[in-house]
Amino acid sequence: MIVDASQLDAAAGALAALPGSVLVSSAGVSVVGAFDGVATGREARIKAAEQRLNRAKDVQETAAQAVRDGEEAVSEAQRRLEGARAGVRLTELEAKLTERRARLAELNAAIEEIAPKVAEAERQAGALDFRARTRDMEIERLEGRRHRHEAERAQSRDQEAKVTAERESLKLDALAADWGGPVETARGWLDALPEEERPRAAEEWWRIAERHFDQALRDTFPEEDAEIPEELQFLLSERGGSTAREQATFAAVCGALASYLRGQEDYERHQRRQIEAQVVSRQRDLAAAARGAEEAAQSTAVHRAALTAAIKARLTRVAEEFEKLDTSYGGYGATLEFPVPPAPADPEQRWQWRVTPKWRRGEGQGFVPYNRRANTALMDEKAVKLVCAAAIASSGGGHLCLVLDELGRNLGKEHRREAVALFRRIGETYGITVIGALQDDMEPYAIDACGQYVKLRRSSDAMPYNEPPVIVGHDQHAERVRALAAYVDRTAG
Repeated sequence: MIVDASQLDAAAGALAALPGSVLVSSAGVSVVGAFDGVATGREARIKAAEQRLNRAKDVQETAAQAVRDGEEAVSEAQRRLEGARAGVRLTELEAKLTERRARLAELNAAIEEIAPKVAEAERQAGALDFRARTRDMEIERLEGRRHRHEAERAQSRDQEAKVTAERESLKLDALAADWGGPVETARGWLDALPEEERPRAAEEWWRIAERHFDQALRDTFPEEDAEIPEELQFLLSERGGSTAREQATFAAVCGALASYLRGQEDYERHQRRQIEAQVVSRQRDLAAAARGAEEAAQSTAVHRAALTAAIKARLTRVAEEFEKLDTSYGGYGATLEFPVPPAPADPEQRWQWRVTPKWRRGEGQGFVPYNRRANTALMDEKAVKLVCAAAIASSGGGHLCLVLDELGRNLGKEHRREAVALFRRIGETYGITVIGALQDDMEPYAIDACGQYVKLRRSSDAMPYNEPPVIVGHDQHAERVRALAAYVDRTAG
């Protein structure tokens, strides 16, 4: 059915109860319903089948929703049933709990009633137990004392028997007779002995006396080939053989040794007086030597101070000349660092001064020591100036000869020209004769700057070294060169 757009609402209301109605408006809005009857045409049948399928899906979804609602209702009913059962169980538990609480209250009351009696019983039991333990400990202590006393009594009996046997073996009556005095003096001597020496037996005292005698004999005659007095030598030879023989001759040997020692005491007393006199004389000599050493030390200090001042003055002058030469020939300034070394404690030691040349590598920079990394040309150029500065500072108006080797080895063209000009300047200004061994490439610079130039070379590398050399010379006066050549030829021949 096709209706006008203005009548769409009325048509929809009229066809609402009729299934399968289709309304098509001029605005392009379609409302598709479901048809109960079978439509004709393939497309109509497809649409009808789709509608039936959709209605079946809707019915299935409705049934599934009903099943889910039923399951939820069953779950809710089960929860309500479990809640009801839990309520019944809770009521029963509350009743039992009430009964238990009442029983507990009765038991607590009984415990409170019996507690004082139990505490008193426990206190009495603890007191009785403590008394029992104390009695047991006292019994054990008394038993231990009884055992110790019995052991001490047995030990005392053994000691008594031992002392009795020793007294019988010592033969005290014979010893008292040998002592030659009252027994009280011997007892007093024994009481004066240290505690560790009292238990010694007679045999031990005899061995100790023998050791002391041997030590005294070794101290008196320390050398094996020492001369021993005849009497003492005879007694020593008679002592050998047995212990009884040694004991019989012990007093005589000790007397002979004592007599010899008294004689040695008088001799050594005389020697000591002589030694003391020599010591006094040596002390006077030592005091005089100490005064002389002190005066020499003062003189040495004055001389060292003067020498230090002279060395510092000479090195300061060398530093000043080094500064002048460096600034005059394109440098930025140079100096010398020479800390004063401590004086040596031993006169045999060298008093070594350490001088460190330094120079600036740029305008306004600090001084850099010579051993800082630099190119060899710069090192040789500064070395030439330092040698010239030392020569100028050492000239002092006298004749000075400066001998150089390997001049210009690492210098460039400009620095070579400056070096030979500097040597010419110090030669002309300060009267210093400069003699140098040069390389071949330095020859033109030396000829231009020096008044005399002499070159000696071999005629051929294949010729022996003792062959006369080839002399090449330059001088303003040719005769002087010829005279030098004749002199060299005559010397070489």
